[in-house]
Amino acid sequence: MAKGIIFNIQKFSIHDGPGIRTTVFLKGCPLRCQWCSNPESQNENIQILCNHQTCVHCLHCVQTCPQQAITDQDGHIHVDFKKCTSCLQCVQQCPSQSLSYEGEYQEVEEIVRICKQDLPFYEESQGGVTISGGEGMGQPQFVEALVHALKKKIFTLRLKQLVISQKILSNI
Repeated sequence: MAKGIIFNIQKFSIHDGPGIRTTVFLKGCPLRCQWCSNPESQNENIQILCNHQTCVHCLHCVQTCPQQAITDQDGHIHVDFKKCTSCLQCVQQCPSQSLSYEGEYQEVEEIVRICKQDLPFYEESQGGVTISGGEGMGQPQFVEALVHALKKKIFTLRLKQLVISQKILSNI
């Protein structure tokens, strides 16, 4: 099963194409455009985030990190993403819940399952699914597998329902 790294699936999106859409936001984009609407999508890895306002500075995350990727620098938690393996132990062990993460690996079938939930909206509004970024060509095998699965599972289902509806209407 193909897996890709995404940072969000937004339902009822109306700005990313015609009709009501489900937008799948991928992580990873090499362009770094100044006008980027999703700068959190630029890094292709899962990122550890620290809310410095809620951090109690217990340094439990520093002690917990098996890669020693987290340090205390001038009273602030700093994550060295070159060392971080995204094991998320620091996030799970943070007593003040000041650490969070952006991005997760998801399988194609899970994304299709989520998108299928919005099928009635697609039918009513002529909407569908938008794959957004990050940059999709940073994960070409995943995007190809996702597009094929969406076509097979969602849009084939839409066509079958349309044919059934037309048969019912023609019998009235």
